[in-house]
Amino acid sequence: MKRTPEPDTPAMPSLLVFTIAVLLFGSPLRRLWLAEDAPGYMPFVVWLGVIALGGWAAFRSGGHDA
Repeated sequence: MKRTPEPDTPAMPSLLVFTIAVLLFGSPLRRLWLAEDAPGYMPFVVWLGVIALGGWAAFRSGGHDA
């Protein structure tokens, strides 16, 4: 059974994920994970975190069949 989202805030988790992604990829914070001494897999870990947050947002907003 699908969970119905609240009518006034259906996109709030998605907006939160978008804001976090913009902060990670568009601000000086990217210097932390793109530093020369950072491991080579670090950008992939950051992307995996954004994708996981997107999945959480879809789950939270009722975008799944359970």
